[in-house]
Amino acid sequence: MQKEIITRHFNLGEDQEAMVEEAIDKLERFSPRPVQSMKLTINHEAGVFTADGVLYLKNNEFRASGEGREPEISVVEMVESLRKQLAKFKGKISGKQKGEGGGLGKAMIDGETFVGDEEADPEGFVLRDMDVAGAKDAFNGADLPFLVFRNIDTSRVGVIYRRGDGGLGHMESNND
Repeated sequence: MQKEIITRHFNLGEDQEAMVEEAIDKLERFSPRPVQSMKLTINHEAGVFTADGVLYLKNNEFRASGEGREPEISVVEMVESLRKQLAKFKGKISGKQKGEGGGLGKAMIDGETFVGDEEADPEGFVLRDMDVAGAKDAFNGADLPFLVFRNIDTSRVGVIYRRGDGGLGHMESNND
């Protein structure tokens, strides 16, 4: 991670700088993605230190600030705010990956059945176990845009769909 620490109207001592860098490094443990860089500005005015930080992840940035009578206190407050933001972001990312919002991910979590919007889909969604040939036959026998199934040969989730040329396409998840 690239770190840029800027101080205004004062200088950090070696011990203080080490503490600040250690606090920043700890943020990487809470990040769901690799931290690209961190920019920290510590300002001293009228006996009060303010720490403003921007943490950059790929496609995301998080901003926080802290205030205190010592630079360490302001940095700790700012880091704690960033930690909370990263934890919340990590929860959102995990929820999407696990399918908490519904869809196929939820179908795989909740005992293989997804009960969606009852008015739109009263039957629910069932992830069926079948081989590729059986899935192709089932797809051809139904009026569906695609068919999702669990391949009994590989235990992976598969999708059968109609390609642009009219033929059938098949793809499977990668469990690695």
